[in-house]
Amino acid sequence: MTNKYEALVTDIDDIDDIDDIDDIDEVVEGAIVLLVDSVTVKCFASYCPLDIVVGERYEVEFEMVLPDGDCVAASQEADVGVEMIGLGFSCIISGFLDGDIFRSFVDFTDQGIHYEYPQFNQKYVKVTVDRIDVSF
Repeated sequence: MTNKYEALVTDIDDIDDIDDIDDIDEVVEGAIVLLVDSVTVKCFASYCPLDIVVGERYEVEFEMVLPDGDCVAASQEADVGVEMIGLGFSCIISGFLDGDIFRSFVDFTDQGIHYEYPQFNQKYVKVTVDRIDVSF
């Protein structure tokens, strides 16, 4: 189950214009910067059947794209948030691993982290991700 969140669009980069808004199967890819509950995050817009406008709020869904290999480490701090790595999409997401839900600036479900890293269940962790996908 994927949760939906309200996000404010603060910047758009390389998102193609969509001529036919009624074509909800249109897939548009690009960089988009969102503000979600006071956390700024640069995401990969993987599905966007709408004309997105900077300064507007939208209901969105998030998914982490995990790299191959180890990507989870214990955190010394009890915090949640996102730290971007470089100029691309890679980032470190801080949060709490609560069974099959990774609770951060949003709740990430169905990621399988708790299966691969059971030693971190019920602990604060940092997850290094290739990118965060966002769907509008």
